[in-house]
Parts: sequence; structure tokens; C-alpha cells
Amino acid sequence: MESAPAVTHPLHLLLPRIGTDEEFAALRELLDACSFTRESICRRLDIPQVIDFVSIRNGRTKAVEIEEPVDVLIRLVLDGEFVEQRILEAMLPAGGPALLESFGLLVRDSVQPDRWFSPITMYPADGTVLLAGDRASAPDGSRYWLPADVVYPGVILNTREFLASLPHTPCEALLDLGTGSGVAALAAANYAQHVWGTDIAGRSVHFAEFNRKLNHVGNVTMLEGDLYEPVRGLTFDRIVTHPPYVPSPKTKLIFRDGGDDGEQILRRAIEGLPEFLRIGGRFYSLVLGADCEGEAFEQRIRKWLGERQAEFDLILVSHSLRPPKEFVANSLAKEAISLDDLKFWTDTWRRRKAEFLFYGSILIRRNSGDREALTARVQKGTEFRPEHQDWLLDWQTESHDPAFTSHLLDSHPSITPGSELRVLHRLRDGRFTPEAFAIESDGPFRSQLMCKSWLVAVISECDGKHTWREHFERTRQAGMIGVETTEEEFAGVLGALVSQGILILRERPVLSDLAKS
Repeated sequence: MESAPAVTHPLHLLLPRIGTDEEFAALRELLDACSFTRESICRRLDIPQVIDFVSIRNGRTKAVEIEEPVDVLIRLVLDGEFVEQRILEAMLPAGGPALLESFGLLVRDSVQPDRWFSPITMYPADGTVLLAGDRASAPDGSRYWLPADVVYPGVILNTREFLASLPHTPCEALLDLGTGSGVAALAAANYAQHVWGTDIAGRSVHFAEFNRKLNHVGNVTMLEGDLYEPVRGLTFDRIVTHPPYVPSPKTKLIFRDGGDDGEQILRRAIEGLPEFLRIGGRFYSLVLGADCEGEAFEQRIRKWLGERQAEFDLILVSHSLRPPKEFVANSLAKEAISLDDLKFWTDTWRRRKAEFLFYGSILIRRNSGDREALTARVQKGTEFRPEHQDWLLDWQTESHDPAFTSHLLDSHPSITPGSELRVLHRLRDGRFTPEAFAIESDGPFRSQLMCKSWLVAVISECDGKHTWREHFERTRQAGMIGVETTEEEFAGVLGALVSQGILILRERPVLSDLAKS
């Protein structure tokens, strides 16, 4: 028997009204009076953070009796359940129910008129930002299909990972492509002079504008349209996007499905950088991409940049790198995909000869085009922060400049705390003989350097007291390297060791210190 076709639930027809500034001010006062804050919600639900509530979709996180005004709002916009009118009138401040109803945040049940429900969800996100979005279930338990333009409020795990991957450094003009609920754009309003958020889904733009006014943010503009279309003619010094990246033959969910290979939206976003990203500007994204046979993910990204790819530097930070089979197995274990999706994913990655799936951060910077473009990939380690990704790009730029050689030679390197040396011994003539050496570091980038015994000896002497030039002279005099080895070549070795997090320089900020600054 064929399953019944998915039909949009009547709840999806109910959108919150975008009121006046004065009305939103009254709404904020009501929410404050009810202590609808992250701290109050976590206290009442006995959870460490709000996202722990989101992760439990069937039933309440904790059965809380309605004893405080915040409990009413928890029941309405988090639990998504009915609340009787007498409780609303007794627990909420005077005029509160009427104000919520005027915004469309409170709706009377047509079956039992003495009870009310909210057609939206609302969560406190990071900081003090409140985010409204669509519900994931109906209050009466009826079957609820998620429509294609459903809007999540922006506190789910992968959205939080995306936000955590973005720097908070000042910029002039920031563009958030595919803004959804507006969470990234609203967060960026704290450090950008002006922010633009665009989304192809009108419903997303409506919620994003509602959230903008709810949070009383003035330096953000929300626009409806496909990627760059609404801002054509403008340029930006920072562009961010958390694009859909799930492979899908057709778009079932706009925020999730990224075309038949999962990379179509990201590709179009990167193709637009030559037109919309200023010289010196930076592009940030958190994505899933494939390393295919004969073509690494970063090579494909460079192709997307087209004829002007030489103007762009590229840094990839891998959060995970897994074979497609492992990715599918993990998804199955979480019951996160249907069998049809599973088959399509498997067929897609087999057709593309995908060897590994990269999940992580992309940083692209536009340079002046007067030097060779940089490309690097590193593995995320412990205590990784967005500042480290930017640091790596800046370090790679400086260390590739011939004029930087003198600085490297005069610097005082020391071994990064926590680094480890692993030595492989093999039995030779009845004795264990060291034959292979690997130096490993786990923070903020996870790296492993296979090296010769002479380099191990040099690194072991790096205590921050001697310059790299002194190490060079000592190593050459000892015959550990050939006399033909130049200072420039030896300086390049130091640059590579610093970029991998194995050595640090006394003259520069330590990578681990960036997270504290």
C-alpha cells in the first residue's frame, strides 16, 4: 500500500505578525517579566544548556508543573503543548495573553476553545538573542509533515558548530547567505558595521525579520532572494554561509538539501566571490564535501573560483574525515535518514568515486593577485578556535614571503607543550634500532610529522634560548645536513613546523594563547 502524500499541516499557515517597534518593545518587556531567559529555562528544566532540550523531541525534557510564568512559556513554545485559558490569565502578567495573541504567538484551539497553543517555537540562543522558528510537531499529536520551507530556530547542533567557527573580529560589511532564522546575521551585528542576510525562502526572511525586531537590532537588513541576487551591486569584506549539503535528487527541505551531489549551493556561493568579496575580504563556511579519486575537495573549490582563482587563498580545517561507508553507518545508527536517502547517498558517492567525506570549515581570502595563491588543509585539534584558522592563513602568507626569511632565522623557537615524539624500533642484528620518527601535536591543529633523525635532534634543542640561525649553523657544522643547504631552505623548515603547531616562536603569539585573547 502506498503511503499517503505529505500534506502541509494547517499550523504551517500561521506566521507571527511583524509588529511596530513599540509593540516589540512591549513583547520584550513581557518576556523579561516572565524570566524567559536561558538561565531561567535551564534552571526550571534542570538541563545544562537549552540545546539539551532541543535534542529530545518526544515529550518534555522534564515534567515541570506550571508554578512560575516562565513555565507557561516553556509549555507553549518549547514543549509545544496546550495551556488552558485560566492558567494563562492566572500566571501571565496583565495583558500578556492578549499581547501574545496580537502577534500570532498564541492561538485558540478550535476544538476546545478554553485552551490555547503557540504555532511557533522560541529559544534563547547564545548570548541574549531570542530566536523564533517553526514547530516540529502539532500540539494535538496529529501527523505533521515538515514543509520544504520549514524554519528551524537556529539552536540545533550543527548551527551552533557553524556559529562557533566564525570569528568575532570587526568588519565593515558582512553578508550572511541563506540566513534562515537570521541567527548568524544577528550575532554578527555585534561586531559588523552593517549586516545583510539573504534567503531564497520567503518564510525564512519573515522569521529572520521577526527575530531582528524582537531582538531590537538596527544594523541588519533581511532580504528575500537567491543567494547574491538581493545584494547585486554591493561588495562585502566578509561573507559567511552555512549552506545545505545533504545530497538529494530534489529539494525536500530547503535548509538541508544541497543538490544531487550536496555541493551545489556551496559551489554557487563560491562562484560569486570574485564579484562580491572585496580585496582582503574573507569568506567562511562550515560544510560537508567529498575528496574524490584524483580530485581533493580543495582542488574542486579552486575550480569554482574560475579564471580568477589565483586571487584567492584557501584554508580548510577538517573537523572529521571519514569514508562514505562510515558516514552512512553513523547516520543509520542515529536513525537520521530514510532508506531511500541512504541508497541515493551511497549511489551518489560511488558514482563520484568519493574516497573520504570532509566535514569542516572553509576560509577563503581574496588577495591582491600579486603573488602565488595559498592552499592548505589541517585537522582540527583540541581547543581549536576560529582565531586559529585566521592565524594559520596569516602565518602561511608571511612565511611564504622571501623577506620573512630573516625574521624566521632570528626567531627563538621552542617545542609546543603537549607535543609527543614517537619512535619506531625494529630488530636489526639482534638489537632494537630506531628507524622511524613521528612528532605529534594535538592543539589547536592535530598534526603528525614524519621526520629524519637529524630533524628530531634539532627540534629537541629548541628551548627558546637559541635562534633558528644558530640551530642552522650548529646542524651544518655537525654534518647533519649538507653544506649545500641554504638558510632560506632551513627557514622554510621552521615555517612548516610552526604552521603544524609543533614549534612556537617567542616573538609571536602562541597559538593556544589566541583563544584567551
